[in-house]
Amino acid sequence: MAELVSRRSRDKSLMGHVVSVGCRGQDYDRPTGFSRQMKVNEPTNITDEVYDAAAALFLRHWDGLPIRRIHVSLSGLVPDSEVQLSWFDDRERKRELERATDDIKRKFGDTAIMRASSLCSSAQAQDRSHKIGGHYK
Repeated sequence: MAELVSRRSRDKSLMGHVVSVGCRGQDYDRPTGFSRQMKVNEPTNITDEVYDAAAALFLRHWDGLPIRRIHVSLSGLVPDSEVQLSWFDDRERKRELERATDDIKRKFGDTAIMRASSLCSSAQAQDRSHKIGGHYK
């Protein structure tokens, strides 16, 4: 989900200051879940940075019970042309790599490049790509 959110924000030339995560528990009779957000140091649309923030929030607040719905979002959007340059990190290289993978996925489909975790038996990325609405538009 972090990959899809990041890709959509890159397509719109935006970056976000706030990463939000929420989930809803499996039990309809006893609803559980949470919705939390955190501000990141610099606005981002880099998948790994969005994922790291989302994962930290999720692991901090998840009660360990089964989940039926989860969401990840990016807000506090600014144009991606407003970038703070730094001597100490390689964000521009990461952004170029993300743009290249976006171009490949646009040309050859969402499953042309996938994370290794999407090849695990419990992964759903390949299966979802073949279902209605599974293709990124």
